[in-house]
Amino acid sequence: MSQESYEGICCYCNEVVTKRTVGKHIEKCKAKIVFDSQFNNEKNYKYFSLLVEATYGRAYWILVEVSSVLTLKKVDTFLRDIWLECCGHLSAFSIKRNEIAMNKKLYDVYQQGLSLDYEYDFGSTTDLKIKMLAQIDSSDEKPIRVLAINKKPEILCSSCEKILSVYDCTSCGEQVCESCAKTHQCFIDEGEEYIAERVNSPRSGVCGYEGQNKSIIKKYFPKEIPNVL
Repeated sequence: MSQESYEGICCYCNEVVTKRTVGKHIEKCKAKIVFDSQFNNEKNYKYFSLLVEATYGRAYWILVEVSSVLTLKKVDTFLRDIWLECCGHLSAFSIKRNEIAMNKKLYDVYQQGLSLDYEYDFGSTTDLKIKMLAQIDSSDEKPIRVLAINKKPEILCSSCEKILSVYDCTSCGEQVCESCAKTHQCFIDEGEEYIAERVNSPRSGVCGYEGQNKSIIKKYFPKEIPNVL
């Protein structure tokens, strides 16, 4: 699937965007311009525009602005909140397989175009890539703000291959629809505890992940949490 097909939602105007076009959209988004106009501080703060995407599932992506003075530990917390946290697993950032300390600040790590690798859970690992797209100035002091996020990918049921899946099997990794869930072999052999509702995250169906806690993640969004989560 081409990058153009990876649809998402602008968190300011709720317009459908793609991973390829989201940068240009954000630059001209009238709703974002109006929203940002409320911050009339004389101070300007340095931010990095980051594209976060799943390494092995590129339909999952987030465009986010992050204060350049934040540590990687703070970014780690954000990634856990928005996409990953299930059982308190270990995680790590690296560049070309060289691990970077969590206490490093973004301005010490990033150059434009540079991509960081991120791993969550060294057993059933979820891998992300975090690319720095641009450095910007902003008078909004919010340390992390999500600008746009992907729509939940539509995946056909692994069993019937006709209907969109709504569940993940956490035992075998297949996705199944409502009708096929109870006839799925893992359900028959092991019970319903291995059939989990699909959520909009590259961690969906892995380990004990159950989705985002909206009371925690709302602080990262400029307005209401978009209905794709």
